[in-house]
Amino acid sequence: MSDTRRTSGDTSGELRLLGLLILAWAILLACGLLANQETPVAPNIEIASMDFTVRNITQTRLSANWDLLIRVPSNLPNAYICLQGDIQASLFYKTINLVTSSAQRYIDLKSGTAQQIRVSVEEDIDGLIRKRIIKDIKEKREVKFGSQLFLTDCRKGTTGVMSYACDITMLRFEPGSETKASKFGDNPSCFNF
Repeated sequence: MSDTRRTSGDTSGELRLLGLLILAWAILLACGLLANQETPVAPNIEIASMDFTVRNITQTRLSANWDLLIRVPSNLPNAYICLQGDIQASLFYKTINLVTSSAQRYIDLKSGTAQQIRVSVEEDIDGLIRKRIIKDIKEKREVKFGSQLFLTDCRKGTTGVMSYACDITMLRFEPGSETKASKFGDNPSCFNF
C-alpha cells in the first residue's frame, strides 16, 4: 500500500508559490491600471465638411484649394487642445502627401462645448499625381483624400501638437461641374496618434 500523505513542507511550499503568483498578478494588474490612468485616450474629432475647388486645370497644371470644417467634441477643448492655438492640415492622395497647410490660428474655443474649426489649404499639383486626380475628376466624378490634423496640445506636462489621422474623405463633383466637389457620405473620423 502506497503512502499518499503529504508532508507539511510540501503544503507550505505550494502555498508560498500560490501566494507569489497572486502577488505577481496583483502587481501586474495595478501597473496596467496605473498605465491606463496616465494616458487617457483623446476624443476623436470629425471632418464635418470638406470642399475641393479646382482653380485651374490643364494638361500640365492642376491648382486647387481645400476648405475643411472640423467638428471638435465638447470634451476636447481645454482638457486636450488649447482654447486658442494653431491648426494645420495635411492632405493625401493615395498615401502621397499633396500639401501641408501653414499653421492657421483659431481663437475663442469654449470649454465643454462642441465647436467647429475651419482650415484652408491651397496647392499646385503636378506630375503623375496630377494626372491621376484629373482622371478621377473626369471619369469617376469623385476624388478621395486622406488627411491628418495637428492642433496645439494643452495637456499638463506636454508641449507641441496633438496629431490626428482621419479616415478617407470622398468628394463628389456637383452635376455639370469639374471645378467644385463636396464631401459625400458619413463624416470621416479622426483618431489621435
